[in-house]
Amino acid sequence: MNLKQAYSDLLAHIAEQHDDWSATSESPFTISRQADEKQLPLSISLFGDESKAHLFFNLYNDNALSELAEKLLRVQNKNKIQTNDEESGLVIIIDSDGFAVVYDATKTNIEDFTPQFENITETADALLMKIVGEAYQAVENYDVPSIENTQTEQVEKPSIEHVLKQYFADKDYKYHAQEDKQRFVLSFSTEHYLDSDGDSSLIVVLDYSEKGILRFMTPFLYKFDLDKTQYSLIASAVAWFQFEYKFLSMSLDPDDGELRISIDIPVQDGVLHKSQVQRIMSFILQFTEDSYKKLFSLMLSDPNESEKKLKEIIANHKQKREATRWVDSLKDKMQGITEEQKQAIEAILDQSESSTGKGGI
Repeated sequence: MNLKQAYSDLLAHIAEQHDDWSATSESPFTISRQADEKQLPLSISLFGDESKAHLFFNLYNDNALSELAEKLLRVQNKNKIQTNDEESGLVIIIDSDGFAVVYDATKTNIEDFTPQFENITETADALLMKIVGEAYQAVENYDVPSIENTQTEQVEKPSIEHVLKQYFADKDYKYHAQEDKQRFVLSFSTEHYLDSDGDSSLIVVLDYSEKGILRFMTPFLYKFDLDKTQYSLIASAVAWFQFEYKFLSMSLDPDDGELRISIDIPVQDGVLHKSQVQRIMSFILQFTEDSYKKLFSLMLSDPNESEKKLKEIIANHKQKREATRWVDSLKDKMQGITEEQKQAIEAILDQSESSTGKGGI
């Protein structure tokens, strides 16, 4: 079997089956994932030959990451960094192109790859974000020389405040600047979400008062009466949504029942791009609308019914996961059966469908 061709076909099939993935290059064969409120822009490139296959996962469309990688290499006086991550089993590679983690698919059973694809991708996602964060910390306190000669004028990075104002101008957003507190306050009209006053309005605060951190907040997204709605129920809902959405971070104040979204971007000395701001802003707006319809409106009005709804949501998720595991295990068991056994199984299934159609048991 030609492993390179086999994995090219598998990746192409995955891209066809998922709306957020698409084939973007033939040499090397690459599929890319669109960025949205739940996920980062990721590409997977295939390298190998007839007997080997390696998948390179890297973040794309972000020149800031390439610049960060170059700085890290200059700080460590290296042309390339390559190391094994024992926990994930992936190989970390940092070079002038940026950051990548590599999955060795050579010894993976071809039939097992597609069921494992999402888990492998999630692991690569998490590891990439970890090494990028560590790189920011490593270069933060160094005066890194320019990659050009020393006579080349250094280009000063724009401040967080400057990037945010550019973003607001591009989106034509009106905002209130609280310069003394180093933050901006924006108000958005909503379609479904209602605030505590019953208005279709969502307040989002962008706070950059803490060095190296841009914080997105929604103060008093909800104000729960903890005598009416149990703290444990709200905490369970928060735990569920934070499991469902990667970017989400919520906090619940046990004193006054305030529930807010609070998401941090570690930008380190103003290394910020408008695309990062847009990704988090669009996520907050969409999540607020969806979660209000899905659960929070009911939690505010009828805590008992909302508890039943939350249990139903979690039960449905468990059922889907169990069904997926069952199908995967069935595929493994079906691999070694004979043609006669397949025909016997099909006959049983046909008989079951016939009985059902006739009102049988």
